[in-house]
Amino acid sequence: MNRLVIAVAIASSLLVIPGCYSPTSEASLKESVEVEGMDSNHAEGMGEGHDQHHQQHHPDSHSEHSGDGPGEPQNATQAKLTVPSAIAANQPVALGIEIQDSTGNTVSEFDIVHEKKLHLIVVSDDLQFFSHLHPTQNQAGQFQVENTFPSGGNYTLFADYKPTGDAQRVSALKTTVAGNPPPPAEMTLTRSQTLGNTKVGLMLPTEKISAGEPITLAFDLEDTKTQTPVTDLQPYLGELGHLVIVKQSDSPTEADYIHAHPMPNPGSETLEFMTQFPEAGNYKMWGEFNRNGEIIAAEFWVTVQ
Repeated sequence: MNRLVIAVAIASSLLVIPGCYSPTSEASLKESVEVEGMDSNHAEGMGEGHDQHHQQHHPDSHSEHSGDGPGEPQNATQAKLTVPSAIAANQPVALGIEIQDSTGNTVSEFDIVHEKKLHLIVVSDDLQFFSHLHPTQNQAGQFQVENTFPSGGNYTLFADYKPTGDAQRVSALKTTVAGNPPPPAEMTLTRSQTLGNTKVGLMLPTEKISAGEPITLAFDLEDTKTQTPVTDLQPYLGELGHLVIVKQSDSPTEADYIHAHPMPNPGSETLEFMTQFPEAGNYKMWGEFNRNGEIIAAEFWVTVQ
């Protein structure tokens, strides 16, 4: 996740097979399933502590882009998700993630990107639920984390990681939670949202967004008590903000995923993210910010023509 990147289509191949890997204990996942997701490579911009890859659109931009750049390593990997065979809503669930190479061996060496070896973005397929998790790696090389799914339905988990010496990758994994999903939510194009004492506003250069064209998305944060610009943002995972974007579809894939970071703009009260929407459609965005140790995630919809 390092300097402006944009998710471009590489289809995901999914397979559900019986599994035996236990991320926490054999008892907690005695009955489990494994979900396989093929990776989608990222062509990265220049970043501290990482290889130099092809840059997109702006020398100081941060976004994530699937696809191989010239001269990049192209070693195939796949991610395997292990979950209990029956998942109940509103109950903690142990998730296990294993990254394998093309021969099925566990990949255990990863670069730390934005302070973590693996970022796991969990969304419901209707895009009503969002969670940004950071699994920890055990001695065997597998990653473990707990998540609570709020309701029944289908979920997509985007595993974002960079094997040491290779390109950054995203793998889309799938799981289903028993029970009925929530009623459909109306898509609104509101441009501000208040979360606690913080009002987050989204500014677009135009409401007519075209697929394939670079665009700058700007966020203003205001303290609702003082009605003044927020000046106490703290870094979150090495940045003053993270922007996750997922395209609305029946079952999101790697091609529907974008993760961007703000462009350097010292002294500005506005955070600007440069990105590009690969296809026409509706996209939901979550802007993540850290105020005094509390992570807020403001959500917005945009329509791309």
